Amino acid sequence: MWRKALIVVLLLSFTAILAVQPAAAQNPTWIAYYFNNTTLEGSPVLTRNENSISYNWGVNAPVSGLNADNFSIRWATDVSLNAGTYRFYALADDNIRIIFNFGLTPVIDTFQSGIVGQLVTADVNVPANGVYHIQVDYRELTNNAFAYVSFANLATNPQGPGFPVPGTGTTPGGTLPASVATAPWTGQYYANGGLLGDPAAILTETSPSHSWGQSAPLPSIPADGFSARWTSVQTLPAGTYTVAARADDGVRVFVNGVLLINQWGAATGQTYTSTLSLPAGAHTFQVEYNEQTLDAYIEFSVYLAGTGGAQPTQAPVLTGAVATVTAFRLNVRDFPSATTGNVITRINRFEQYQITGRNTDATWYQIRLSNGALGWVSGGFISIANGTNIPVVTPGTTTPPTAVPGQTTGIVGIATPYTLNIRSGPGTQFARIARLPAGSSASVVGRNTATQWYQINYNGIVGWVSATYFALPAGTNTSSIPVTG
Repeated sequence: MWRKALIVVLLLSFTAILAVQPAAAQNPTWIAYYFNNTTLEGSPVLTRNENSISYNWGVNAPVSGLNADNFSIRWATDVSLNAGTYRFYALADDNIRIIFNFGLTPVIDTFQSGIVGQLVTADVNVPANGVYHIQVDYRELTNNAFAYVSFANLATNPQGPGFPVPGTGTTPGGTLPASVATAPWTGQYYANGGLLGDPAAILTETSPSHSWGQSAPLPSIPADGFSARWTSVQTLPAGTYTVAARADDGVRVFVNGVLLINQWGAATGQTYTSTLSLPAGAHTFQVEYNEQTLDAYIEFSVYLAGTGGAQPTQAPVLTGAVATVTAFRLNVRDFPSATTGNVITRINRFEQYQITGRNTDATWYQIRLSNGALGWVSGGFISIANGTNIPVVTPGTTTPPTAVPGQTTGIVGIATPYTLNIRSGPGTQFARIARLPAGSSASVVGRNTATQWYQINYNGIVGWVSATYFALPAGTNTSSIPVTG
């Protein structure tokens, strides 16, 4: 009898040992709380159990009853961990924060760093076997929404986060709609981050879209700190189009010489769009890209508005004019008045915006913001380029321009007798973006007021050449060439 009792005691002891033995870091069960605000406050709209934090909601609401924008989520779990070093991985648009075992300092906190759409990692030392609490806070502001979190014991030699990351070809931001810009592109690659000097390589490519991961795009280009410019002339039917781009890191997009997307900084992971109306015919597209560090990718598409993705509510007017902010911080108002106009946002020195109109006495200018909204800024705090044909508009409206800048005029000139520098503006003070070989021809797009410089389109590269060495056909009426700079 005592032997049976001893066996029972031993079995119970062994069972107790198994019960307290910490499990490896596998897929824990999370309690998720969904809030209809960005501050994790008040009563949650929904509370439920979830097996993982691996979501890509796009521009949709995660659950019924929750906003598509301006919401937050908190996930919490208690998990048994063996002693060791654990690597936490997080990727989110917009922000994510991980708190380990009620620590005062978050393990990862992009609420503070402002990092969006980039993989962030951090290592945590677990001193002893035991049960530990993990809390994940997520905040979505606007546009795309996704959240990914995982962790692993480094003793198991994890191969990565276990979820898609930028640069792998399956970026969480989603795939842009198919592009109608199918004509060839001229790609220029620079071994620096600022499109400076001569390109290290010039290629003909089918699209600006690329995913290089952490590799160099070409043998002559570094893996980090490079830039690229793609140009193309696309013949499109009349319609309202959306231009969309997302990149790690910076991206700018020009259509017919007008800057429509200007996100020339660190990666945000967001998809930026601009909607515009184009008449039937040839249109010049220019996409510029800047890579800083780590992953490198760019996605670009042109598609008919309404065929994919959320669209801005107003289509911009292509006046060709660009405003550069000269004030340190400049108020953008909903009406052209410092006393009656409400401030809708503030913009910063050296930022550039498309001008869509002006008031009667040209003291206020209507600009298009990066989110598609229109607003008014005082003319005393901006400098204006290509400001010849800015229409007078009534606040809250847009007026179509009399001509669309950037389209070819049908006039073709020849570089003679020298190879010409193609510059970004009408003057030698502007950067050289390419060269027009002696004897080569290019289509004329426009001219400056004094007809000392011509804006040309050379195989999709749009820039300026000196009129002294660019011969037009005999008898050309230069006054018929539109002033574009």
